Amino acid sequence: MGLDNNGFDIIIIGGGVTGCAIARDLSYYDLKVCLLEKTSFVCSGQSKANGGHIHAGFNPKPNTLKAKLNVEGNKMIPDFCSQLGVPFKRIGSLVIITDPADITILEQLLERAKLNGAPRVRIIDKAQLLKQEPNLSSNVFAALWAEDAGIVDVFLLTIALAESAIVNSCKFYFDAEVTGLIKDDKNNVIGVKSRKGKFFSKLVINCAGVDSDKIMRMAGLDYFRIAPYKGEYYVFDKNIKGLIKSSLYQKPINGGKGVAILPTIKGNLIMGGTFKIVSDRSDTSTTRDGLKEVLDSATKVAPFLKHHSHIASYAGIRAMGNTEDFLIEKPDGVGGLINVAGIASPGLTAAPAISKYVLEIIEDKFFKLKKKANPVNNYRIKPLFKDMSEGEKEEVFKKDPRYGRIICRCENVTEGDIVNAIHSPLPCTTIDAIKFRTWAGAGRCQGGFDLPRIIEIIKRETGVKIQDITKRGGNSKIIGGVI
Repeated sequence: MGLDNNGFDIIIIGGGVTGCAIARDLSYYDLKVCLLEKTSFVCSGQSKANGGHIHAGFNPKPNTLKAKLNVEGNKMIPDFCSQLGVPFKRIGSLVIITDPADITILEQLLERAKLNGAPRVRIIDKAQLLKQEPNLSSNVFAALWAEDAGIVDVFLLTIALAESAIVNSCKFYFDAEVTGLIKDDKNNVIGVKSRKGKFFSKLVINCAGVDSDKIMRMAGLDYFRIAPYKGEYYVFDKNIKGLIKSSLYQKPINGGKGVAILPTIKGNLIMGGTFKIVSDRSDTSTTRDGLKEVLDSATKVAPFLKHHSHIASYAGIRAMGNTEDFLIEKPDGVGGLINVAGIASPGLTAAPAISKYVLEIIEDKFFKLKKKANPVNNYRIKPLFKDMSEGEKEEVFKKDPRYGRIICRCENVTEGDIVNAIHSPLPCTTIDAIKFRTWAGAGRCQGGFDLPRIIEIIKRETGVKIQDITKRGGNSKIIGGVI
């Protein structure tokens, strides 16, 4: 396929899990594709604050695109993760009620599950609930049990998708916030203006998360709006592992899913979040009132949480659209553009199905896709040393003794792991990128032990001056200056 102005066939805006899933799938085809991300790394916006829960499919309203892609994505996720070498577990989820009068809420959710085609969902009574989760309060009454819910590491998944796309020649540009769209005299989008310059293409795919409606307005489309809402969360230490086996939700309130208690693939518990509409789409600050709301709500069903220490708190912004559904479309009246907007929960679950849906739109509305002659179909992200088998560890250590030096004691991350992350297909050269890829600095000490060592390794491996190493790119320098 020919290229105009030394440009690309397809430009993807946004490096969250959805954008990276689409990039990976498109990288298997005979196309020149690039992805523009406004921050310094993937999974740094809406996807970053995701709890990693894979939804079963009983929450979305029936007959919506959200419901369809949730259920399809849930079925696809196990193979999707396995292909990339990303851990995934089906642990099930529970929507818990304490008031017998709320049984109708569970019945309504059960009916939604049936209408949406979500299998293995049923209501269980108090005895069954406490048998499954014996550490819950005795005031629980019943729950909706969904066996097919699961958990995944959203950071590792997004990074693995990006690496897979990159080894198949997809280009990633960071610190490349889109500031405008370029159109021809027939109202076709033919490229973008960004902080990294102009990029030309035959097709632009808008996966800009909380800014997706802003991109649409650049194209002259004013019928869709994002109502950004904030969720605040606690992260508990791993000493709490095993006290909760499944993802726990309470009855939905105020348009949200209620405060949840979520086991993570790493062994922590996450507790949250609040549901508050905000005007500032970049406001990821936590608040005393918000975190108190989370703790008060969660401890009604899991009072033991009062006696365990949390090691971190965070907040994220979600892209709730005014249609209350995913918006995935080729818009009328504007050529060269696909919008993938309003991808709030269950966007992570739906990501593989969303990507498939987008490729179908491309073939139906734009051009036929031709497979590459020799794509890298079997790319798997390299595991951490601690996750290797004993035989693999011995072999890796013989080749590189740096795998024998622990840098992060809380998470057992080695120097070899960090060096590998720095030199991976998607180079991790900031403190946050290292954390997302390896989990170094995410444990009990929150980087207190390992941060100076990681800085030294980045300096040594990249040649970047120590005073120029950042937490997350931009002006987030770790060290103010060197005397």
